[in-house]
Amino acid sequence: MKKTVSALLLLLGAMYYSQSSIFVFNNQNPHFDAVGRFFAGNIVPGNPVAMFASPNASYGTYTMPSGIYHKYITFDTTGGTGNIMDIDTWNVSDYLNPSNSGPYAYNDSYITTDMNPNNEWAGFIFWLQDVSSGNTYDYFQVGNPSVASNIGFTVNTSQTGATTGVFSDWYTITSGSDQITFFTIYP
Repeated sequence: MKKTVSALLLLLGAMYYSQSSIFVFNNQNPHFDAVGRFFAGNIVPGNPVAMFASPNASYGTYTMPSGIYHKYITFDTTGGTGNIMDIDTWNVSDYLNPSNSGPYAYNDSYITTDMNPNNEWAGFIFWLQDVSSGNTYDYFQVGNPSVASNIGFTVNTSQTGATTGVFSDWYTITSGSDQITFFTIYP
C-alpha cells in the first residue's frame, strides 16, 4: 500500500510541476506576415481555461512577421526581452471561475504557478497579410486539435491556403522527457 501511495504521489508531483512544451515557430514565407490570435489551453478536458497572447508592440493583433524564427520556453518566459515577439501580457479566460479572467503579466505568479503546469500551446488562428501591399489572404486555424477543443476551438494540424497555396504545419515531438511544439509557415 505504501508503495502504491508513494508512486501515486510521485506521479501527481511530476504532473503538477511539469511545464508546457517549448514552442518554436518559424515563418519561412518571405511574402506574408501571419496575423491573428495565438492561444494556449488547459490540457484537462472539461476545464476550459484559455490564454491568449496580447498583441505585439506596434501591432493591433498577435503578428508573426515574415521570415522570423523565435521560441518560447514556457508561458512565464515569453516577455521582458525587448524582442518584437515578446508576449508581455497573457489574457486569461476562465469560464468556470471568472474572477481569474483578465490580463496578467507574463511573469505573474498566476501564470507561473497555475498556467505553466496546466496549459499547453493550443493554436494560432490567423490570416496572411502581404508585406508589400498590406492585402490579406486566406484564413488558417492551425494547432493541437485535442488541446484547442478543450477550450472550444477547432484547429487542424496543417492547412494550405486556398488562394496563396501557402502551407502551415503544427506538430509536437518528444525527446526524452522534453516536448517541443513546432509551428511553421512555409514559402
